[in-house]
Amino acid sequence: MKIEFTGRQTEVPLDVRRLAERRLEKLAKLLPKLTRAHVILSAEKHRQVAEVSAHSRQLELAAIETSGSARLSVARAIDKLLRQAKRQQAKRRLRKGASSPRLSAPPPAEPGSEGREPRVIRARRAAVKPMTLDEAALELDGRGEGVFVFRDSASERVNVLFRRRDGKLGLIEPEV
Repeated sequence: MKIEFTGRQTEVPLDVRRLAERRLEKLAKLLPKLTRAHVILSAEKHRQVAEVSAHSRQLELAAIETSGSARLSVARAIDKLLRQAKRQQAKRRLRKGASSPRLSAPPPAEPGSEGREPRVIRARRAAVKPMTLDEAALELDGRGEGVFVFRDSASERVNVLFRRRDGKLGLIEPEV
């Protein structure tokens, strides 16, 4: 990554250059395809303004920060760039359908709920009709659900027909 420094009405001190290089390395780890960065430091009366821009093939980031110290302005501007890069990565992850750590984490447990059984939520009730296996398979295909409960007309037992991950149908029969 190529880093350019520009000073307007001021020189860019060596310690500010080192600080910017260290912080921009963090940004380069977050965005590995970062090609160049440009740090512009300008002095306006008693204020120090830092403009930092980062360029990659996919993304252009820019941040401006003003404070009384050049070091503080540069550090805050690069922190803004880090936040922007993280936000852009999260958007890209959501668009591509990758699982987000926040979405895949289990919901937080209620206080004092340790040792309890899992909660069962009743989805709906269904009448168990007597039918053949072929009729049950047609009924399962007609519905959008992956499970169908029916009574086998030959044995009068309740069976469960379900769609497997490979697309085939599975049958659960009770033992005698």
